[in-house]
Amino acid sequence: MSSLNAQYLAYLIKYPLLTKSITSGVFSGLNETVASVLTNEFQETKVAGIKIKHVFTQKLLTMIIYGSCIATPISHYMYFIINNKIFKGPLTKSGKILQILTSLSTVTPTLAACFVSWIALINNYKLPKGSISPIAELNKIVAIVRAGLKKGYFGVLKSSLVTSSVALVIAQKFVPPELWVVFFNVVYFFLGTYQNTKLKRLQKQQRLAK
Repeated sequence: MSSLNAQYLAYLIKYPLLTKSITSGVFSGLNETVASVLTNEFQETKVAGIKIKHVFTQKLLTMIIYGSCIATPISHYMYFIINNKIFKGPLTKSGKILQILTSLSTVTPTLAACFVSWIALINNYKLPKGSISPIAELNKIVAIVRAGLKKGYFGVLKSSLVTSSVALVIAQKFVPPELWVVFFNVVYFFLGTYQNTKLKRLQKQQRLAK
């Protein structure tokens, strides 16, 4: 186990963004899998005449893409700027407080907006069959994102702010800056699974009400 950990840290130092992206993609895939199980969103596939329930859907792939290609690059570069450009070296008590406030007012709201928008899109947007009107589809996407943000953003932001505040205090004391994204990946796996499950249930109720 220690050798695997050492190897992971070596890759993290040599390929920081790539390693973080792969880690986040795995956690995002687990997030979607657990949320699908908890909300009873199973697919059925026939194998040799036997129906098999599973959670391997397009949504699972899109969540992996979100974690590895959207959330991780955003958090990687934002934390890099905060930890290496704005707040350098050993911090005073007031410096640590400012670092936390800066992160909570920039990284947390940005990731919350991205998460809610992405979940709204993968749960409510489908490409039309036949000819596609780019303007009409763009308007549809904007409408879905707006509706998703209106209904889910502040709830997600509130829980993210609470969790991030505690996680940032822990990170400042015990986690090296280069490991912050990985640490927050673990934290947000649990928070994201809860938020994703909550949003899935809300959107499921909305679809049934139509």
